[in-house]
Amino acid sequence: MSEPNGRQPRAVRAPMRVSEGGASVGALLTRMRGSAFQGRKLGEAFEAWKQMIDGSALICLGLAGSLSSAGMWPLVSWLIERGYVDLVASTCANVTEDVLEARGATVHQVDPEHVDDAELWRARQYRFYDHVVSATDYDAMETFTADFFRHLASSWKHASISGARFMLEYGRWLERQGLSGCIAAVCARHGVPLFVPAAHDGPLAEGYRESGVRGPAVDFFRDYAIALALMERSMAPGRGTVAIFLGGGVPKDFIQITATSVCALRGGAASPHRAAIQITTDNTVYGGLGGASVASECISWGKEAADGVNVMCFTDVTIALPLLCQGLAEHYDATHRRHAGRVVGLEEFLKD
Repeated sequence: MSEPNGRQPRAVRAPMRVSEGGASVGALLTRMRGSAFQGRKLGEAFEAWKQMIDGSALICLGLAGSLSSAGMWPLVSWLIERGYVDLVASTCANVTEDVLEARGATVHQVDPEHVDDAELWRARQYRFYDHVVSATDYDAMETFTADFFRHLASSWKHASISGARFMLEYGRWLERQGLSGCIAAVCARHGVPLFVPAAHDGPLAEGYRESGVRGPAVDFFRDYAIALALMERSMAPGRGTVAIFLGGGVPKDFIQITATSVCALRGGAASPHRAAIQITTDNTVYGGLGGASVASECISWGKEAADGVNVMCFTDVTIALPLLCQGLAEHYDATHRRHAGRVVGLEEFLKD
């Protein structure tokens, strides 16, 4: 069907059919791009992520929600290992609760509609909607992080430390504890800056309390300056930046605010992210920041390029992320590693 005003003809919506003969997840996602509703958007997100990987832009990942407790953390670590993510902004829970299973804890499923939470409390089980973990294991994980605070207090020679450097040291410490697959450890090993703007809003706060130490002070405003310098160096007219948001909230806004800040630094010359994907269940009509569409509302702030590939997919991350990662694994062979977007000279940005 032709579009008015000389625009490109509309793509044809194709019916979804079963593909016999062992079709791949990647092929399914490609077919879904021609379907409708959020299936179509998931297919578009797959195509957009491949374009990001094939390009040279800095790929920023916003990581919200309770994804690590849900078992999504190995997928995030895999993305970082492959170079499909170059900068991470996360909630505290997602970069500490991955330590649970890495240290041998077992997470069990429950029926969220019929579980007795009072009985769980008596049985010392903490619930994350449809899965539970032993309170003993969870509390031990928090106590485990207390050892990191003691280590940092004895090894760091300055009165303060940026949040990004704090997370780098945390990742290196996890590596030395044999937990090399955790998100923070993988970021540290590959020089991927990890920002946790609300690090005290999670298990690290209890580790801090238990440690008994009160230094060094974590300077989160310095994180803003570090992120701004990294973004300003990468944003157009350079190779550019792109963003992927798993959920919304503070991690999303931390990545987004840099675009408007770079614009201010450049005297009003907009330097938005060239492309963006958001996977969320937030509804934009309630005015929630996490739901602010990267394909519309965010453009008004100069956070996303109006002519960029901006995809909003309204679905559960625990559905979308495994499919997207499996599709990427099939599209690129097992030896594929992306290096084009890696931050060069991260230590210089984090230097006190």
